Amino acid sequence: MKRSEEDQKTNLLVVLSNPPTTSGVRTLQRVELARETLGYSAVQIANLFSIPTYRTGDISSVGAVAGGWLAARAGLSAALSKADAVVLAYGCQEPSGEARLHFRDQLSWLEAEIEDQGVRTWMLEGRPRHPSRWHRHTHVVYPDLPFAEALVRVLLPVEDVRGA
Repeated sequence: MKRSEEDQKTNLLVVLSNPPTTSGVRTLQRVELARETLGYSAVQIANLFSIPTYRTGDISSVGAVAGGWLAARAGLSAALSKADAVVLAYGCQEPSGEARLHFRDQLSWLEAEIEDQGVRTWMLEGRPRHPSRWHRHTHVVYPDLPFAEALVRVLLPVEDVRGA
């Protein structure tokens, strides 16, 4: 069911790959900057995959069975039900092997959930780059701009990127 404008709150959801095994401070700082950049008053994080790993590449082995993917859906659904917009920031690299199939199924499921909720979706120039990669990307594209100013230019609604 699509939301009407009267139902809009001011909650931003950022979808990441999976929980970290570290503090994730840099990622959290970038997520907060995205909230500020897009003008939302609150931000929440949800993950595509429920099992923590040190590196996203480890999902290829840990995510070879469906359990960690399916377990993440309840949290994603709950977060989406409260979201007014979503930033897809789970990273550009797909896992390999069996995990790739589960990953693609999860993305198909998530896309349908987002469409059902009718929330605006954002990415960095049409790619779901992880927040830890945002500065690198903005520096390449806008080397003379401070990070926060460059982020404003590359964090775009998905429909703007697809329509371009």
